[in-house]
Amino acid sequence: MDNFSPEERKSLKEPKYFYEVTFDKPGGLVMPLIVQYEYEDGSKETIKYPVQVWRKNDSEVRKVIASDKEIKKIIVDPNLETADIDTSNNSWPKRKGLSKFNKKKDQLKD
Repeated sequence: MDNFSPEERKSLKEPKYFYEVTFDKPGGLVMPLIVQYEYEDGSKETIKYPVQVWRKNDSEVRKVIASDKEIKKIIVDPNLETADIDTSNNSWPKRKGLSKFNKKKDQLKD
């Protein structure tokens, strides 16, 4: 900020909300992280983090998100593009009900 003029400093928007989101990898398979953030105003933003995010820590990744809008919902892999078989743990707040995988598994038991 020291390199900015007073006019440039005024023009910068400071985010109202800061979030620290932790993603874990229970299955062990290294894949890109595709995350959809849904805001209180109904708008959505999808960010694709490359597979390299898992380099420093193989079990979890933390991301800091700064936003002018409040986050209402977070969904990992909203379009089912990765090889995740258990989608029941892919959203915050947690979705109610069984995942498609668990429903099929229960059907096969019967």
